[in-house]
Amino acid sequence: MAEPLWTVQQAADWLNISERTAYQMARDDALAGAIKIGGSWRVDPQRLQDWVSGRVAASGTGLTRQVYDATAPVETARTPPSSWYRSAVRDQQERRAVLAANWQVVAHGDELIEPGSYLAGCTASEPWLLVRDEEGGLRAFSNVCRHNGTPVAEGRGKAEQFVCPYHGWRYHLDGRLSKAPRLGGIKDFNREEFGLRPLQVQQFGPLILLNISGDCSPLDLSVLTTQLDASGWDKLKRVERRSYHLKCNWKVFIDNYLDGGYHVPSLHQDLAADLDLQSYRTELFERYSIQTVGATTGSSARIGDAIYAWVYPNLMINRYGPMMDVNVVVPTGAETCRVDFDWYFEPGSDASFIAESIVASEQVQDEDIAVCNALQEGMRSMHFRPGPYAPRVEQGKHHFHGLIASDLP
Repeated sequence: MAEPLWTVQQAADWLNISERTAYQMARDDALAGAIKIGGSWRVDPQRLQDWVSGRVAASGTGLTRQVYDATAPVETARTPPSSWYRSAVRDQQERRAVLAANWQVVAHGDELIEPGSYLAGCTASEPWLLVRDEEGGLRAFSNVCRHNGTPVAEGRGKAEQFVCPYHGWRYHLDGRLSKAPRLGGIKDFNREEFGLRPLQVQQFGPLILLNISGDCSPLDLSVLTTQLDASGWDKLKRVERRSYHLKCNWKVFIDNYLDGGYHVPSLHQDLAADLDLQSYRTELFERYSIQTVGATTGSSARIGDAIYAWVYPNLMINRYGPMMDVNVVVPTGAETCRVDFDWYFEPGSDASFIAESIVASEQVQDEDIAVCNALQEGMRSMHFRPGPYAPRVEQGKHHFHGLIASDLP
């Protein structure tokens, strides 16, 4: 299906130029894909994207849009253009092509223990529903009634069936349609064809992941699983969740995470004092990366040797000392995001130690938030240009950008 035509403002946003410039280009027949319908200009996004990628000839525009070269090695590559981090059009495209197309952490195992317990939410603009069925199996569905599309559940709770609040259609916990009232006179209606649409669901340790698109291969995290299992992560207990709202694109936060500790000495001086930064290492795998670093002699009891794991596109697992924190970055706009933090501790951990550890963790988070917000502001400058990678430390960031480019050039 062809993508709907864009407005000139959307095209300008995607090109990272002013709306006035885009209109002038359209009038000068210099904006690929621009057509006039009635008295309004519209832009064919596929023709524009083809032109920018060099697949459609265009000349006389005077415009050179920066395009990320995913084929360049880290030693010669340049970071992505600001449009990756500012475009409202790209933000919507990423929600479908990147987030909905890949595995997303939406819950933790301790949230769905008993049969009938459920959790409803929305990821990549798609409503979903998780439930433990009568046999204790974990199931996931599109949270959309098969009659008119109303969500059949909200929030969290426990249920024997799901009932659409609009017209009363009922569904079993396994998604089958149980009752569709007042359908007398209907023809060619097969009840078996009108159950809730299933979604892919997978559990990784304490984390529950969904795939919205329905055609994603199971996660292959064998090396990470081995390391986390050896650390005893299965024995940890979740104690707290906090959410942070940032004034930056979601990828800015992940870029910061994946810079191989490059920013730690400057930005996190208290943390840096506890880490042996000379031991910092990054390993790359097909769809994830693992950063490891040792602790200094006499470091805080909450530090220890650390594993900082990132799973494409937006999951981070930090295992260190007697604790772990799990971070999921959720876009809330082209230039805003939310980061959900969940802290896990060893059973029996002292309440004061937990409180002090979360305070120390939040200090690092506050420092990261400040620099990510500042970086987003810098990307709005007319003088911003993509810069080089630091090859010995920023391999993870370069890897991330390559995966994004493969999903959405």
